Amino acid sequence: MSQQFSFPVLADHDLLPCLKEMEIPLSAATLAKPTPELVRPVYETAITTLMGITREEQQQPVFMAIDALDFPELHDESIPHMAFLKNCTRLLAAAGVRDFNMQDMAKPDSARLRRNMSALVNLAKFREEKLADYVEGQRAAEELQQRIWELDDQKKALATQLSQLQDERASQQQEAAEVKGTWKQVADENRSLNRQQHALSEDASRLKDRCEVLKQAIGKVNVDLTEAHAEAKRLGAEIVEPPEQLQQRMQLMAAAIKQEEGAQADALHRQRAMEKRLHEISKVDRHVGEALEAMKELERHIAQKKENKAKVRTLEGEIRGVKEECEKLLSQQRHLQSRLHALHEELGRIHSKWDVKKEAALSRITEQRMNKEAVEAENAANNAKLAEHLVHSRKLRKSIADMQNSHEAQVNAVMDKYNSLCAKVAEYQERLREAMGMGSVARGVKALQIR
Repeated sequence: MSQQFSFPVLADHDLLPCLKEMEIPLSAATLAKPTPELVRPVYETAITTLMGITREEQQQPVFMAIDALDFPELHDESIPHMAFLKNCTRLLAAAGVRDFNMQDMAKPDSARLRRNMSALVNLAKFREEKLADYVEGQRAAEELQQRIWELDDQKKALATQLSQLQDERASQQQEAAEVKGTWKQVADENRSLNRQQHALSEDASRLKDRCEVLKQAIGKVNVDLTEAHAEAKRLGAEIVEPPEQLQQRMQLMAAAIKQEEGAQADALHRQRAMEKRLHEISKVDRHVGEALEAMKELERHIAQKKENKAKVRTLEGEIRGVKEECEKLLSQQRHLQSRLHALHEELGRIHSKWDVKKEAALSRITEQRMNKEAVEAENAANNAKLAEHLVHSRKLRKSIADMQNSHEAQVNAVMDKYNSLCAKVAEYQERLREAMGMGSVARGVKALQIR
């Protein structure tokens, strides 16, 4: 049973044009009867075309390997040859031929050479078919790389924003803790002041009531005192009392007045104390109002803090989403980077092949120019020789014409002499026939005449 390959084994009419297009120097005669000297350039060109390794690089010795040898001069040819065989093995293995060995170079076989060249042609066609996919993949990889860079910038911006928000959150938490402590202290003070205010309000109410009572009593006492003075004046005018009784009465009235004045002063003192306490209560009310404003401000800070917490949670959710998207994009990036690396290697080989072809084309162009100059010089020399030959040809034709004319004249003269001789012979024969009576001789002589 014949061995099956992953590529078709091509005939000469299919294989040779493809190899010519690939610039691989293989002819039908070489394919039919290969020799080591003819096969090696074929594989060298295939390596240069498909792997991008020039012949100079193939012949370049491996300096690290040479340094490790005791007698490197003995391996000047073997090391490049082994490197060449290794490149051939790698190339043919990539093309689907797994059994390429040194025998294919030392004693090449026509069937195996055809199979190997068919595999290389199949590999070259496959590479040309995938070139568009490679270009598209490279473009997609570049777009994805640009998208990854943009997402990285966005991620950095979000990370910076998150860090700022976290710092703000930490500072706000610290401020909130301080405000909470202050609020608790103010609340305690507020409760204490409320209790004091309540007690003072009750005391103030009682004092106000008592003050009113005292004011009424003082007013009544003042009225009574005024009436008593008036009555005393009237009675003094009407009745003359003894001085002792009047003096005693006056002392009693002075004592009563003094007692009333003391009660009035005590009431005024208590009124001032009450006004002072009322002033303190108003100050406490003002402090309580300020505390209430501080509590409202604290509530606004707490609401803002809750709003910031909600924003932070929203941003954390967005950041988690962005991180998940970044992880997905990073996995895609790693996958595409591997593809991009493979495509870059393929592109490098294509560029190397292009450079080699370009150098070969430039060398061919230079060679063709040199050949053109040589051909033009040769054509100029040939044209000069042709002109000289034309002149010589015209001279020869003139000489030939002169010789032909002279020859024709000589021939005509000879023919005239010949015909004259024939006529004389005929006349002689006629005479002889007449003399001898032999007519056959006359017929033979007549046949010799040239018309």
